[in-house]
Amino acid sequence: MKNEIIFQEKQRFNQWWLWLVITGLVIVMISQFNWDQDLISQFTIDKVMPSVIIGLILVLFLSLQMITIITDEIISIRYFPFIKKVFKWSELSNAQVIDYGFVGGWGIRLWTVYGTVYNVKGSKGLHIKIAGKQYVIGTQKEKELQSKIAHLLK
Repeated sequence: MKNEIIFQEKQRFNQWWLWLVITGLVIVMISQFNWDQDLISQFTIDKVMPSVIIGLILVLFLSLQMITIITDEIISIRYFPFIKKVFKWSELSNAQVIDYGFVGGWGIRLWTVYGTVYNVKGSKGLHIKIAGKQYVIGTQKEKELQSKIAHLLK
């Protein structure tokens, strides 16, 4: 079958230290309220705004995920809730699985030596070149990715 999925990976931010920091922020947010008093009377801008910001950060990290789907025709990446990109193998000038090292952090990294890097953790990914632009799609399954797409690599 031509459009059958040959590789699929779903990645989330599940680093223990990241969740330790976020949990600490939530504890700080909760501890700012005096639970022995009327909570409604404590809702002031100096307490509510930090709570809203920390709450939004928590929701963001709970919803963040990167899904990579590769078929014989396309490479699809969905970095929810930010981007969705589809690359056609026929339009690529080069593709290879690489170790790109540290590119300034995780997430969506712009203007790196490898172009735009989409990653969640680690330093391995599929480096592609298309129409003068470069992208890296991070992976935690480097060997599986390499073996499943070896026939497609240019």
